[in-house]
Amino acid sequence: MSIDVEAVRRQTRGVLGVTHLNNAGSSLAPGPVVDTVVGHLRREEEIGGYEAAEEAADRLEGVYSSVARLIGAAPDEIALAESGSRAWAMAVYSFPFVPGTRLLIGRTEYAGNVIALRQLARRNGLQIVVLDDDPHGQLDVEHLQRELDRGDVALVALTHVPMANGLVNPAAEVGRRCRAAGVMFVLDACQSVGQMPLDVQSLGCDVLAGTGRKFLRGPRGTAFLYVRASVLERLEPAMLDGHSAVPAGAGGLEVRGDARRFESWESSAAGRLGLGRAVDYALALGLDAVQERVAGLAEQLRAELAAVPAVTVHDRGITRCGIVTFSVKGNDARNVRTRLAEHRINVSVAPAPSAPADSAPTGTRHGPDLVVRASVHYYNTETEIQRLVSVLPGTS
Repeated sequence: MSIDVEAVRRQTRGVLGVTHLNNAGSSLAPGPVVDTVVGHLRREEEIGGYEAAEEAADRLEGVYSSVARLIGAAPDEIALAESGSRAWAMAVYSFPFVPGTRLLIGRTEYAGNVIALRQLARRNGLQIVVLDDDPHGQLDVEHLQRELDRGDVALVALTHVPMANGLVNPAAEVGRRCRAAGVMFVLDACQSVGQMPLDVQSLGCDVLAGTGRKFLRGPRGTAFLYVRASVLERLEPAMLDGHSAVPAGAGGLEVRGDARRFESWESSAAGRLGLGRAVDYALALGLDAVQERVAGLAEQLRAELAAVPAVTVHDRGITRCGIVTFSVKGNDARNVRTRLAEHRINVSVAPAPSAPADSAPTGTRHGPDLVVRASVHYYNTETEIQRLVSVLPGTS
């Protein structure tokens, strides 16, 4: 099944005004998703927020089933959240850490996750071990195996697709080795969900966090968390409220038995409905077709950039995705982004792929260790890619 690019562009109002190549930041939402969000807000305006949510109760419940289908999980293993980082943290902060155990992470782990893990290490007397890259720039699974064999590993945390690199880490192989060692595996899929098929059974992860705004093309402020049913009872959330638990007996409480124990009472019903619509939209297109289209466009962009003498493409990996990072000789990445924005081409800047796992978040970094990040999606066109290359400094 292939994607009807003209049809999806007709449903993407933003393509009339911009060439959007910042899908790893936040995609252009399709019309059906926006209409779903706005439609529910109108109902809140007309009849009240609680009443509108009650009216949409079946549709809100259906969001859990949609997300579960997207990643091969059960609805009871899904929680909804306001950001991928918060979803990831809600699970990780609930782990029953034993002092002296170790946390294994990759060199391309998302900087925000590293900050959280450092706090947890300081609080609980843990050691963080940064695993080597292999010659292709991916997580070295042989180094992982050596560390697992040493023992005393509390969990392995991996970012599936780094925010500033085109590679796809070998998550399924990491999952296989973690399962064999009996070690928790936490996967940050915020940059992979929506641009490729994901199946938590094949990936072997115990926890997976995804966001709505990136390649899923959902609203900002939406995300989800998967927690494998077999580990749920081991993870008591760091914070509970009347949605996640109920009083029980004299001074006791009973925590929910499903993944919604990681949710809080208040949320955006409109946002959740929009997330569900975005998931259904992606499923209808087919994630295999999405991946084929995205990967093909990204390879075209890499090839055309590499043909420009002043441009260096920085992506590594055996399997690569829709994120393309590059630099232009003699031009700061921020200046390149500004030049492209003047031509109504949206890109971002990010830490260079060689930056370590404890790099500062993008917004606080300066200097030559920044690269330009262009991230394509299936609604982009070959002409848009050619247009980006044609207006780079030194090419026109």
